[in-house]
Amino acid sequence: MTEEINSETIEAPTTAPDPENVFARSAATKQSDNPAGKIASLTLAMTEDERPGKLWEKPADDGKLAELETALNETKQSLAARTGEYDRLKSALDDAVNAYRKLAVSSSPLYSDDMISGSTVEEINASIKKVNGLVKKMRSTLEAELKDLTIPAGAPERAAPDLSGLSPRDKIKYGIQDKK
Repeated sequence: MTEEINSETIEAPTTAPDPENVFARSAATKQSDNPAGKIASLTLAMTEDERPGKLWEKPADDGKLAELETALNETKQSLAARTGEYDRLKSALDDAVNAYRKLAVSSSPLYSDDMISGSTVEEINASIKKVNGLVKKMRSTLEAELKDLTIPAGAPERAAPDLSGLSPRDKIKYGIQDKK
């Protein structure tokens, strides 16, 4: 077999190859197999002027930039005002919750400061409900104990103390004490 070299197909490079063109050629050979290859070959085949530009490379419109800066400053001022309003409302809410807690504690002698806790109205209500359940349970336990305890009705008869066990001297002392 003889090999023939075609001078038209093999050319000696005179300059360094352009990487985009190399990639474009390799993408063009693959474009029949892969639809993404078609897109890549079309994008690489475009000149620099035809390609979509990068946002950061485009010069910004001064009017649009000033408008955006104004909007940003207004947003910052609005945020600062809303933050102040939030802090004021949070403080008022905390004061109201503390007043509610104090009112709940003072409303019943069954509650003490350490029994009622919470930082929100819902937590205080849950704490009150828990204490009421505890009080109910203790009340039923004490009532059950009282049912078992029997106390005789009426008072015992009044009688003179039994002095038979005392010595004569103690009897005299007892007699003198009664007269004083």
